[in-house]
Amino acid sequence: MSDSAETSRGAADEPGTDVEIDVAGQRLGITRTPGHGTTLLLLSDYGADRALLASFCQALSCPTVIFDWPGMHGSQGVSFAAARQRMAARAGLVAGLLDALGLARVNVLGMGWGGLLAQQLARSHAGRVHALVLVATSCGQTMLPGRWRALKRLARIDGLAGLAVDAREAREIFGGRSERDCRDVASVLAGARAPSPAALAGQLYAVAGFSSLLFAHRIKSPALILAGDDDRIVPLANARLLQLLMPHAELSVLHGAGHWLLIERRSEALRRIEAFLALFEER
Repeated sequence: MSDSAETSRGAADEPGTDVEIDVAGQRLGITRTPGHGTTLLLLSDYGADRALLASFCQALSCPTVIFDWPGMHGSQGVSFAAARQRMAARAGLVAGLLDALGLARVNVLGMGWGGLLAQQLARSHAGRVHALVLVATSCGQTMLPGRWRALKRLARIDGLAGLAVDAREAREIFGGRSERDCRDVASVLAGARAPSPAALAGQLYAVAGFSSLLFAHRIKSPALILAGDDDRIVPLANARLLQLLMPHAELSVLHGAGHWLLIERRSEALRRIEAFLALFEER
């Protein structure tokens, strides 16, 4: 490890810091929050930078790590090789990040696109994953798709940053029990930073052809599958399928919740996630 990498590692070891670390030639922006117990690694959704889940991370009682892929806030270039990485290669990069942070084993929460990566990580690097939380996700390209009008709104070169939605529009796109519950979603999305087109293209390339249908039954980590029954991006049927496929999974449904349930229904989501992780806390 180079002197510069050692410096980055030392800074990243301090909870509550924002740093950048070079991992396998890619520069990742990292945020860590302090807490007690096993560290929770968060893998965010398609087109989402780490700032969107910052308040959720801060509300957790356990220490957390969340990171941005290169180009996710438009300030970094994305190499051709980095943009052409499949999910397995990205899981390897995440394992390398854990090495750089000195974390042998973590709990992993994956939301949406990040839930696909979490499944790949739990399969390819099973020894690094203690417990798994899959939020508003599916098994990949074989999923039951969401509403076309909602998916069409997300098909933008500026990702979530270009939506500029109010509570009513956030509910129409992502789902949710009421406009009041979706105000926080709209507020958080208003601060979203535009990723580079190459970063978004890289995320699409990673998921192209990906499906966990062939290996989900081999994921040995205990898993909580958390889903809303009004998710208009990833319908609830996908969570039910994952529960059937994964041998140690339980399904928890937030009634009336939409896709961004970690923001929309933060208190309830936190309660369910922390109760689940407490069952498997290493002593």
